[in-house]
Amino acid sequence: MRNKWALFTGDYKFYIKLWLAFYLYSLTVGLLVQFVILPIIFPSAHWKDGLMVGGDWVQFHTEGVEIAKRVQQEGWSAWTLRHPISGQAMSGIAGLFYALTGIHKPWVLLPFNAFLHASAGLILYILLRLLDISKKTALIFTIPFIIFPTSLTWVSQIHKDGLYILGMYLTFLSLALAFSNEIKKNVISILAGVLGAFVFFTVGREYALKIVYYFYAIFLFISLLTATINLAWKGKESFLRYGKTALIFLVIFTTYGLLQPQTQTQTIQTQWYWNPYIPDKVENLFYTLAVWRNEIWAQYLSGRPGAIDEDIKFRSVEDFIEYTPRALTVGFFSPFPRFWFSQGSTTGGTIARYITPFEAIYLWLAWLLLPIALWFHRKKLWFWLVFLMCLGFVWFHVVAEPNVGPIVRKRYGYVMLLSAVSYSTATELWGRRKGKE
Repeated sequence: MRNKWALFTGDYKFYIKLWLAFYLYSLTVGLLVQFVILPIIFPSAHWKDGLMVGGDWVQFHTEGVEIAKRVQQEGWSAWTLRHPISGQAMSGIAGLFYALTGIHKPWVLLPFNAFLHASAGLILYILLRLLDISKKTALIFTIPFIIFPTSLTWVSQIHKDGLYILGMYLTFLSLALAFSNEIKKNVISILAGVLGAFVFFTVGREYALKIVYYFYAIFLFISLLTATINLAWKGKESFLRYGKTALIFLVIFTTYGLLQPQTQTQTIQTQWYWNPYIPDKVENLFYTLAVWRNEIWAQYLSGRPGAIDEDIKFRSVEDFIEYTPRALTVGFFSPFPRFWFSQGSTTGGTIARYITPFEAIYLWLAWLLLPIALWFHRKKLWFWLVFLMCLGFVWFHVVAEPNVGPIVRKRYGYVMLLSAVSYSTATELWGRRKGKE
């Protein structure tokens, strides 16, 4: 029987070629956006220097230039990963590239953006192969992740999502390889998991560090429980396998614990009904999210085009649970038709509303096939852990940011993975059926 893990040790030349293809595409399209599409074809959407109007990348660029100038005047001791006022890590990364090259233009980050996107695409391809998807099918359904227009936000502009998606895909790869019987794969699993943690730490999305930390706590418990059950029913060999997985999860869980951000005293209050049956540490997580949604978002970010369910407030853990079906509907099916082909707050937003409907239809069709994929891969525990994380993060982004724009952007890594699994699994099953006829 073919060792399903062998594909990860062989075919290095193919992996390199595939990564290079993804990289060159990403770099080329980034250059086209900054030098042709924005300044020449859509000048009304062009801020300057290849950046679109109205995005966070303008702030990251401006602060990056400020950091670079300070480095040039005071030396490298003046460089900081996070901007001293805004605390934005992407500003520090931009400043690093500007200081290194002496060029204060966003295009110098395009090779870095392409590296992140190509690396995430390669990991997606490997994950599909670890599900026993054929090379050809895996490649076909990895390509949408690389080329869909939503990805231009972090491929052609300065944004966190390229790092964020790569960190999450490293986490998924770590989960997949943690169940291997080979020590080499287990080592790669640890390295991928730890690297993913440092990517989250670097990008400054502290919520990802916290959420993945709790996910790994659950995974560690599941693996320890599974190891104990296997010791009782299947013997020492099966126990050692899951015990080894538990050890991997423990190492990564400990890494996340060490990188946890310092909690700040909560100064903003919101009406909240405490549940005496839920541990305070758990309920405090929901309370913190409710403060963000009910108070901070409502005060500083509400009323933007694309707003959805902004009138909904959360006053208890039960409110979050009741909203879950709606949150998953919004997360997996938005943008809804009422947002299609309509006017956005900026020219770039309007262009996006004419493009994303086609991505939405692609995803809707994938969700029809997802139950088939879940059933077919039901015996692969690592896939269920990945699926659980995808659901959790999609739910979180909808609850935290009731606006279609951020939801579509931040869910991208999760929905593109699940849609790729759905389409590729259905394609493989169809091919097998045709082969038997």
